[in-house]
Parts: sequence; C-alpha cells; structure tokens
Amino acid sequence: MNYKNNLDDLILGEIINRKKNDITIVGIDGPTAVGKTILANRIASKLKKNVFIFRLDWTLKERKYREEKLKTYINKNNSFLYEAEEHMNLTMAANFLKKVYNHDFKKKFTYKLTKLYNREKGSKNNLSIKVNIKKDSIIIIEGHYTGVSNISKYLDLNILLIGNKQELLKRKINRVKNYRLPD
Repeated sequence: MNYKNNLDDLILGEIINRKKNDITIVGIDGPTAVGKTILANRIASKLKKNVFIFRLDWTLKERKYREEKLKTYINKNNSFLYEAEEHMNLTMAANFLKKVYNHDFKKKFTYKLTKLYNREKGSKNNLSIKVNIKKDSIIIIEGHYTGVSNISKYLDLNILLIGNKQELLKRKINRVKNYRLPD
C-alpha cells in the first residue's frame, strides 16, 4: 500500500468535494519533522486551482528572542511544551484567516504579509509576501496551530499528522545539524 498516495487522494477528495462558494481553508498540523510541509507541497502541486500555502514558520519570532526564552526554561528547569504559543506570532496567521474568511469574494482580495521569518535570508524577520486570493482558492495553513482556537475555527478541513517519536527526533536532528547541536 502506498500510504502517501492514499493520504494525498483522501485529502484531495475532501477538498474537491467541498461545496463552498468562495474558498476552502485546509490546516495541516503535527509534530516537528512529521512531513507537514511536504504534504502541503504535494497537495498544492496536485490541485488545479489557485493555492496559497501559509507556512506558520513565517510567524516565528526573532531567533534571539527564542534563544533567550529557551534559556529561561532551562535555567528554571521548566518544561517547554507549547512551542507555537511561545515562539510564534500566531495572531498574524489568525488575522490573515479572519480577513480571508470575512471577505466578499465578489471583490479582489489582496493582503500583504510583512515581517515574516526568513530562514533563507539570515534567519531574520524581513520577508514580505503579497497574497492575492481568488474565488474558489484553496488556502493551506501548515505548521503548529492545533491548540490555537483563533486559527482552527476558520478551517474547513483539519489534518493532524502523527509519527514515531524516535523517528521524528532523528529527522529533526538531521535537518538542523548544520546550525544546532543534537541535544
């Protein structure tokens, strides 16, 4: 059984069969390194509609802020359970979704996302993206958001990926090996 194609087909079927007049908002959540970005990209490439992927990694706060917060947790010997709420500005994504959700798509929808985290250009919050959403578009939100009701309330389809803890840890360590220590 080809799990990837079956999952893709299942999700594509859910998206295509929706009877909605304007747009469909799909969320893909799950732990780090489970494949959220890969799945979002595969789904977007298979759809023949206008698709915009909102990558919640864009809402990461400056690296210096995140490093200081982690030091605080370590120094106080506290658990660090809610990365999305602590390290990301998810209000930015929620505001975007609210505007899309409430927009009358008889008119053009253009939105400028600014001060986004830019991993490719020095890990700074200097990325800006102009978004044009048309009637019948698909918006995919991918990242950590499940515990954030002001995002999940706008989703038409909510996908939660899960995986084996050791495998995910191995993937994460491999992905960040050029700029982080394994521990």
